[in-house]
Amino acid sequence: MEKMGNSFVLKIMSGINKDKKTLRILTGRSKGQASLEFTLIIPFMVLIILTVSHFGLLVYQKNILEQASREGARVVTTTNSSQEAYRCIREVCSSLDQDMLNIQITPGNSSSRRVGDMVEVALSYKCTGIARLLEIFMGRDILIKAKSNMRMECY
Repeated sequence: MEKMGNSFVLKIMSGINKDKKTLRILTGRSKGQASLEFTLIIPFMVLIILTVSHFGLLVYQKNILEQASREGARVVTTTNSSQEAYRCIREVCSSLDQDMLNIQITPGNSSSRRVGDMVEVALSYKCTGIARLLEIFMGRDILIKAKSNMRMECY
């Protein structure tokens, strides 16, 4: 009975050894698989990372424009000077490309503003970077816009 048990164990062990050899052969043939998968995935990963970082840049630029429009509106309502407002807006937007920035103050003439009237400062900024690719497909400029309204406090 003991011999029968030993031979049974030997049969099982020899089967395991054959399976290990088969596994070794299969894994040996797929050594380049990870490299190939990495090579195929890396461009998509880079594109995703660049897109997310560019979206963060657009949010940052939108935040700057909103802050600049508020500051410009505050300057106009307290000083009634459009020139001073333009200077203040350009100063707040100093990290942006000034050629891409459009500033509009309504009403534009300081003599037409009265105490209690609403003044609107509207800014628009032409996007750069990856957003320029959208311009090609859409056929128009991609703009970031910000607008602030305040009441005149002085003449």
